[in-house]
Amino acid sequence: MDAAPPHLIIIEVPLTPPSVNHFKKPIILKTRNGPVKSYALTPEALAFREAVAIFARGRSLSPATDYARSKVRYSVACTVFLGEKQRGDGDNFGKCVLDSLQHAGVIHSDARVRTWHVEVDDEDRKNPRTLICVTTTERNKTLAECLLDDSKE
Repeated sequence: MDAAPPHLIIIEVPLTPPSVNHFKKPIILKTRNGPVKSYALTPEALAFREAVAIFARGRSLSPATDYARSKVRYSVACTVFLGEKQRGDGDNFGKCVLDSLQHAGVIHSDARVRTWHVEVDDEDRKNPRTLICVTTTERNKTLAECLLDDSKE
């Protein structure tokens, strides 16, 4: 297989991400001003986050300068292959995947992800995994802008 271009990173993780409902759990922090409600990552979320970091193998698309970081746009495509008896809505996997990419240093901020595509596959249940493709992109017309242009014709 040829090496991926420097603007593309493909990561295959042998786990499925937890849904947003199983991403964080409420905890009570003891502070000198009294108890404060907060949230902690669940063991499943921590495991997925660490797996993404391992399989990313130190690769990063994050620009070196603050100026470049403020201009970069990321595009992420993700396919979640569900395992036996697993289920999930595609929109519930995004938080864990994007936070894991940021934690691993693949991207510097999930706030700079401008295009997000998620697909859930339930046909290969014997091989649960998550396939993540991350690229840097230029500003193009959005889908809404293209549809608006087409409707004017």
